[in-house]
Amino acid sequence: MSFVAREEELAILDSQYKKKSSTFIAIYGRRRIGKTELINNFFA
Repeated sequence: MSFVAREEELAILDSQYKKKSSTFIAIYGRRRIGKTELINNFFA
């Protein structure tokens, strides 16, 4: 299974991750849409 069309979400996560201050990010959506895969791909 390929991971496609998530460049915008990955860019948002990257910009928040690089901040010096702490940030709370809630990832929500319908089930089986790829929320966990988004996080796994970001930290890979």
